[in-house]
Amino acid sequence: MDEGKIKQQAKDIIDNFVSALEKIETTEQLVERKEDRRHENIPREADPDFHKIMFENAPNKKGDCILAEKGKWTK
Repeated sequence: MDEGKIKQQAKDIIDNFVSALEKIETTEQLVERKEDRRHENIPREADPDFHKIMFENAPNKKGDCILAEKGKWTK
């Protein structure tokens, strides 16, 4: 396929999507909170099942550790 034709098709898809989004009517929701930050000096009680759930979901474990590999995209 011609590169110019592909670019034009992609532009048409985006333009159609944008025009479809413009037709959607939405209302803004306002959420008011008394506080919007978590205080670091106030400890929260940990979920007692957190450790169990994490280990059930982990595919590789060794003893009390979850084995994970570093992402190939990181240095």
